[in-house]
Amino acid sequence: MSLIIATGSNIGNSLQSLSLAKESLAKHFNLIAESRIYTSPAVDYLEQPDFLNQVLEFEIPCSDSLSIFKICQSIESEMGRVKKIEKGPRNIDIDILFIGTQQFRDRSLEIPHPRLFQRSFVVLPLKELPFFQKLQLLFEFPDHFSNSATPFPIES
Repeated sequence: MSLIIATGSNIGNSLQSLSLAKESLAKHFNLIAESRIYTSPAVDYLEQPDFLNQVLEFEIPCSDSLSIFKICQSIESEMGRVKKIEKGPRNIDIDILFIGTQQFRDRSLEIPHPRLFQRSFVVLPLKELPFFQKLQLLFEFPDHFSNSATPFPIES
């Protein structure tokens, strides 16, 4: 079982922000695998730059869902995330997609992430991770989306 977290950024140095978020998360959780980085146009609030997104797989920690959520929020805060516009531009976004196969819901957190199945920039990188083999047996993942995402060319 794995902890699956999505990261995204569309302002500032987005590649650096994704890298820093991954490093910060790896201080709390044991990194197993990472997807390629994808680029995609914004959804919901459209008047903003394109995003870079990545999905990360970690070993499930001995923490509960809300503790993991607080760690993610703390990292966003440490990285200087400020919510000025709902769904608007941000230097970092860290979302919990799955904690194993458990389901959790309260007023601040829903797992699996409620909109992940609609988002190409989450599903396509998720498919690259080892834990996806288990997830696809339990959940139906779409092949077509109303939004697009493509691998971001990283220069060596």
